[in-house]
Amino acid sequence: MKLTLQVDGALHPVMLTEEGVTIGRGDQATIRIQTNAVSRIHARVFLRNGQPHVMDMKSLNGTSLNGLVLSEPAPLHPGDTILLGETVVLWVPEDGPSTAPGTSGLNQDLAPKSVISKIALEDRAFDASGSILVPHASLEAMLAQAGGQHPSGEAVTLFQRLASMAGTLLRAAGLAELLESVMGLVTAQIPCQRGFILLVDAAGELVPELLWEEVPGTHTNPISRTIARTAMDNRVAILTTDARMDPRFSAGESIKIHGITSALCAPLIVEDQALGVIYLETSLNKGGFKREDEHLLSAMANFAAVGIQREREAKFRQRLERYHSPQVVDQILKSSQNKEAPALQAQRCQITVLFADISGFTRMSEGMEPLVLAGILNRTFEVMTDQIFSRGGTLDKYIGDAIMAFFGAPNPDPDHAKHAIDAAIAMQECLATLNAARPAGYPELKMRIGINSGEAFAGDIGCEKRMDYTVMGSTVNLASRLESGVAKPGQIVLGPRTAELSGRADLRQLAGFALKGIEQEVRPFEVLWTPDAPTGVHGPG
Repeated sequence: MKLTLQVDGALHPVMLTEEGVTIGRGDQATIRIQTNAVSRIHARVFLRNGQPHVMDMKSLNGTSLNGLVLSEPAPLHPGDTILLGETVVLWVPEDGPSTAPGTSGLNQDLAPKSVISKIALEDRAFDASGSILVPHASLEAMLAQAGGQHPSGEAVTLFQRLASMAGTLLRAAGLAELLESVMGLVTAQIPCQRGFILLVDAAGELVPELLWEEVPGTHTNPISRTIARTAMDNRVAILTTDARMDPRFSAGESIKIHGITSALCAPLIVEDQALGVIYLETSLNKGGFKREDEHLLSAMANFAAVGIQREREAKFRQRLERYHSPQVVDQILKSSQNKEAPALQAQRCQITVLFADISGFTRMSEGMEPLVLAGILNRTFEVMTDQIFSRGGTLDKYIGDAIMAFFGAPNPDPDHAKHAIDAAIAMQECLATLNAARPAGYPELKMRIGINSGEAFAGDIGCEKRMDYTVMGSTVNLASRLESGVAKPGQIVLGPRTAELSGRADLRQLAGFALKGIEQEVRPFEVLWTPDAPTGVHGPG
């Protein structure tokens, strides 16, 4: 018997016999899979009485068929989904990949992002009558019961399907791939015509992030914002058994036009935080959703929520590590309740800003090889950034051969001025050390540093594709002018407010300066630092 197996998207035509074919990562496997999650000989597909069967070959991570873990050989049918550890295997019918709902959802093409923007959220009156509501707590109890001494059949089935789902979600690379995997798993288990994943944005609104359609491009009608919002706000899964007959939805154009008979919606909940919903629809000729579908979708939404939160945290940590030391990153994540935007949201705060520039570097670099130039800058920046991070500072950006940093945000720091000055002195000392150890023929580097304290705006600035955490305002402008217009090579120059906050005795007030963009004359201070002198010397009081 000839059949085609699709393994992680690749087609493998095989001639099936009673001996069958094997799937695994070993050299002796008929179909080889290069992943450590698959055993050397993981599973076997063979004929028994003319019917294709699949069996697990005592693999380490197990084999599942349509979400059920195999303990003995099981018959195969076109469109069935086999899961080997984390690898998906489909039996592709002779006329191509199956499009039947609930069979090969992992193989369905998802609508492009541009389609999502055309899907509206429609407000319709809603109350709880006529629908089946499953509280989030009830689902947790069912999952706990699956691990008890006397689990129900539904609980066991639910647990088995979730076990096979976990591996697929764990290997997703990034949020977009994770959402695609979630929808593929959902539509492979729950027959439907249309499915959405909606996530809460920074403004608290539900935004469609992903659309799956049984027949791509056939639906652009609105979905019910009310059902989605009710499910999320009340932490309940909602199953409407016949939306056309339900007076709450009779005014909805989507129901009038497409004859939607059943809607199923489950919240994405993790640690009592609602991230969004999974929303499914189907029409009368496909039959309505069942209570078992509601339980299954709720459980899958639980797993999906954990995966979404994990991806968001990973992305957020990656962003934070561009600006902060690992210790500060951990502190921000720990103090942020939802570990997302609030830690970097726009706010006014008291900070100290530091600008440092390698003087004359542009002229010195004209005769250097690019690799030599990059090596000098990278080594210098690495040492300087360590001094900033070790004192709780935030790296704003590298600007050519200059560094911009600030202290006091996003975590408040009552000693932001002191820490900025200490960092500046340490940076000058480190530069002296680098100069002493430089190879023969390399230029001696000198650095100008300007520091200023005061109120500034701090927060994420940019667009969806590129966000940067930065500071803005007159405090920042003056720090920049002190570095470029006042400080000489080797000097550390402070604004009046920074000098006042520092309480240092080792300061010398300079003559007044009229600086570009600054209305009033400024009388800055110079830090009288010397190599190997202790930092943070305080005057009386």
